[in-house]
Amino acid sequence: MTQGTAEPVLRKLIKDGFDERVRGYENTLHHNDDLHQEFTRLTDMTGWLKEHRDFVERNEWGFGDRAFHHMWLLLLQHVAKRFAPVKALELGVYRGQVISLWKLISTELALDSVITGVSPFEGNAIESRLGRKIMRLISKKYRTALRDGNVYGRIDYLADVSKIFATFNLDLTNVRLIKGYSSSNQIREQLQGETFSIVYIDGDHSFEGVRSDILSYCPMVDVGGYLVMDDASYFLPGSAFFKGHQSVSLACETIPTTEFVNVLNVGHNRIYQKVAGELI
Repeated sequence: MTQGTAEPVLRKLIKDGFDERVRGYENTLHHNDDLHQEFTRLTDMTGWLKEHRDFVERNEWGFGDRAFHHMWLLLLQHVAKRFAPVKALELGVYRGQVISLWKLISTELALDSVITGVSPFEGNAIESRLGRKIMRLISKKYRTALRDGNVYGRIDYLADVSKIFATFNLDLTNVRLIKGYSSSNQIREQLQGETFSIVYIDGDHSFEGVRSDILSYCPMVDVGGYLVMDDASYFLPGSAFFKGHQSVSLACETIPTTEFVNVLNVGHNRIYQKVAGELI
């Protein structure tokens, strides 16, 4: 699809966008399952979204669900109506699925966006099979890291980010990539004073790590902007999708309810708006 082409799904967005989804949302098993399945279908109805997700799945370039591609399309389009530019921050970039998707959506819909990604861009996995077996036997910390999804292969993540951008002819030069852990004081000081209209937390999946990210980065969300939590629907009703991690979902209970309202859930992604007056 080229920029400006009016596919049926994009015409539908004009009538049935993010705000309508929020107003009609019900946190029930039936609604959560139906919404996830519908968003999966809508991703496949939009050619360039489908192509991007197909690449991710075929090459094991990331995690998450196909439904999230349509979710991000709706959210970025909605945020762009209120914020110019859309300033989006991802914690935990991995191989670049989400930041390249943000860039792709921005390009296709002609949205003005400024994208920042914070990630260590290096793996921590034990490479030998024997070493992994021994660590599972003797180290509770290692077993917990495996359980929480905090063990990653030792590959060149920056090269992979460049590759997915190049594959879809996306400009990486104006995307800010910050190497380091979101919990480090150096990273927090580097971002001090900045605000974002979207903050996506998908880094350390331990309870302590997620809670630390919530405490540090929630204040950076613009009023009226959105906090998106990955792997966070463990306790929510639903049976048609992976619901995330218990540790992440428990940490979400520390999100300040006086400032943030959970307005929509798509699979294991939970979307909170930083509120002041009207929600939408």
